[in-house]
Amino acid sequence: METFTAKKSLGQNFLHAPQVVSAMVHASQIYQDCFVLEAGPGKGALTKGLLEAGAKVIAVEKDDRAIPFLTEKFREEIKKDRLRVVHEDILEFNPDSHGLKNGEYAITANIPYYISGEFLRKFLESSAQPSRIVVMLQKELAKRIVDERGSILSMAVKAYGNPKYITSVPRKFFRPIPNVDSAVLLIEDISKKFFVNLNEKSFFIALKTGFAHKRKVLIKIWKILFLQRN
Repeated sequence: METFTAKKSLGQNFLHAPQVVSAMVHASQIYQDCFVLEAGPGKGALTKGLLEAGAKVIAVEKDDRAIPFLTEKFREEIKKDRLRVVHEDILEFNPDSHGLKNGEYAITANIPYYISGEFLRKFLESSAQPSRIVVMLQKELAKRIVDERGSILSMAVKAYGNPKYITSVPRKFFRPIPNVDSAVLLIEDISKKFFVNLNEKSFFIALKTGFAHKRKVLIKIWKILFLQRN
């Protein structure tokens, strides 16, 4: 099987840590024949863990070189319809077109860090939301998202679900070694219940306005969010 090296232009850093794969699979709450959308499978370390846990996986990969590699590596799983490898940019992926229904699948992702915010917004705002998201992020970003003091991204995430910091991932666990440490973040209980009596678009306009003005405005928004979700 012909392998390939990480491509800097795609922000690739391949995970080499079985214990981290196990932590991500565990956080995904896999059960037999559940559907998991995997973003950025790369060389398939996490894919393998998800399949072994019993999931049916749709693996979405942008890198041309990875498609034949994954197809060969998991040819038996593909034959058994346990795995579908989709050659596509995850930011252009439509869950509905692949039979993924609202609340009936999970996401696991080891994505390029430069798309983290756009990736989370895409799937949290989707009409076909996942039930949970397990994602590898830069450590500082993961900490900011769970921080009670809030940021625009943190409050946006908390409007849709409950983020939890799962584990730190030292940079030495990746090849090539990145310049930052990482962390596994779980977002669970994903829904749009917060927006039952509140317009989504208006909320985010207010949120951005709050960050552009005084801290008191932000605190008011935060209190509304906290009370609504609890």
